[in-house]
Amino acid sequence: MPPQRPAEANAALNVGGYRSAGVLPVAAGCLSDAVGLADGATLIGVVLIALAVAGGVIVTVNRGRVPEGRAS
Repeated sequence: MPPQRPAEANAALNVGGYRSAGVLPVAAGCLSDAVGLADGATLIGVVLIALAVAGGVIVTVNRGRVPEGRAS
């Protein structure tokens, strides 16, 4: 993105962030309509726990691969 167009870069980041943040509540609502509120909430909770555990495993496995002092 050219440095003279920061507003466009910010808009692109906002669209990506809000779109991905909106997927979970919409999916939870659709799931709750399909299987009921209690079962839908339980399923969403289980999926979120599984994603958190997978993320923790990935971070733990790759912890030593990034040299200290380098963020990227």
